[in-house]
Amino acid sequence: MNRINRHKINPMEKKLKTAKINFGVENAEEIFNAIIHGKTTQTALYGFINRVGTNKRNTSKALELLKEHKLRLKRNARASRTVRTTLKPYSAELAKGRDVIDIIQPVLTAWRLHYTKQGIGLVNDQVLILKMVEAAAELKKLTGNKVPDMATAG
Repeated sequence: MNRINRHKINPMEKKLKTAKINFGVENAEEIFNAIIHGKTTQTALYGFINRVGTNKRNTSKALELLKEHKLRLKRNARASRTVRTTLKPYSAELAKGRDVIDIIQPVLTAWRLHYTKQGIGLVNDQVLILKMVEAAAELKKLTGNKVPDMATAG
């Protein structure tokens, strides 16, 4: 045997990679978690489906979970951009060293005038606390969790 030929690899001798997850056996949640946590890929799942076929319940459900996950990530990214866009001018003011109370003073004044017309005299700090209590109640409705150490209205 010649020296060069000794190091050539016969294509038939290549070892097949062992699967990191058995798509045919695992349930949909396990497949989904393996893809999300980088143990395997969605491409590998599609490859399995194309090669072997599918146990429709698990692989279809895993693909559905992935679709929902990607949609949720997209929605979260959109909401994050919206929040950043809304806060951008105020963040610039804070970066300049401006006080938060100075920034929100027009809103506090407007609320104080609103409550004054209803016969309720409040100072800025009371308006601010009232709005934080209302915000905590709204957050509780959205998340189902109470804000720790914060009494909520209603």
